[in-house]
Amino acid sequence: MDAEKQLSELIPYNQLCMIVGKLLGDGNISIEKGRQPRFRFSHCSKDKDWVFWCYEQLKGHVELSFPKYRKVLDQRLEDGYSESYYTQSKVGEVSTLLKEIWYPKGKKVLPLEFINAHFSPLTLAWWYQDDGSLNISNFTTKKIILSTDGFSNHENKKLIEILFTNLHLSFSLDGQNRLVIYDQKQILYFLSLVREFIHPCMSRKINIPKNKPPSFHLNKRTTITLPLTILISSPTKDLRHFLSYLPKLLPQLQNRDTYHYFFKHQFFLENTGFDRRSYQIQLEQNELRLLYECREITGLSMNQLTELCYMLQGNKGSNLIRERKISYQISTEN
Repeated sequence: MDAEKQLSELIPYNQLCMIVGKLLGDGNISIEKGRQPRFRFSHCSKDKDWVFWCYEQLKGHVELSFPKYRKVLDQRLEDGYSESYYTQSKVGEVSTLLKEIWYPKGKKVLPLEFINAHFSPLTLAWWYQDDGSLNISNFTTKKIILSTDGFSNHENKKLIEILFTNLHLSFSLDGQNRLVIYDQKQILYFLSLVREFIHPCMSRKINIPKNKPPSFHLNKRTTITLPLTILISSPTKDLRHFLSYLPKLLPQLQNRDTYHYFFKHQFFLENTGFDRRSYQIQLEQNELRLLYECREITGLSMNQLTELCYMLQGNKGSNLIRERKISYQISTEN
């Protein structure tokens, strides 16, 4: 029996997802001459609670030592020292199997098939809390970074494929060989995926600036641009008819499962391949408020939200949601 199958029989799926996230992040396997391997991880003292949380989640499946405080003198640092908490496993079958999978020749190599088989929002959340950051400038979310500069360019490209295949996230590589996303729709979706698994001490990684709601004026003239494939005969009447779906759309977007379903099934992709036309219409206060609330959740533009309302509206839209949801449930159950 190969090491991956043995490990999957020893440790439940969710805990393997945690371990994969940890080994993509700050975890490692000790490789010392004449000694058996050990799984271990450490974090700075300000993230002490995260170390203890990870320890509690894994100790029933990996025999870990109780986390210990460590102070290391380092004159290069402003304070002259660093403080951290660390834990490591006892020698045993789990650590030996992890070494065989992740360090086959004594050097860390990403086991891409194993990672792909154990990649879930939980995996991503543990990886992100270890090695991710939320970049905010001038009260605006700019990007999310996963620090993968220690992996090869090839490995990072494969991780990008895994992220898209499993979670429909479109990362790219920056000049420092790190995985990044800049698009607001992607950032908000990413944060929604990981939020339920974020420890309170890591809340800085999901707290985004809240924009002050604008004042909504009655009958504000607005320009909306749509594909020519959407037939419009009377702009104000037709577009406001599409937007009449907003009271139904907002609670669907506020529901985490429906929101993720929409995103994963490409409801949020703008039809860029079609010629488009702009229409000027007047919107009422409630329509503007609903558009604003939907935009805050999704990052979608007014054009995209109008197009989404058009697509989901009426029996055709309801049937489309129902059919796709059934197929999605079947695929996830399998």
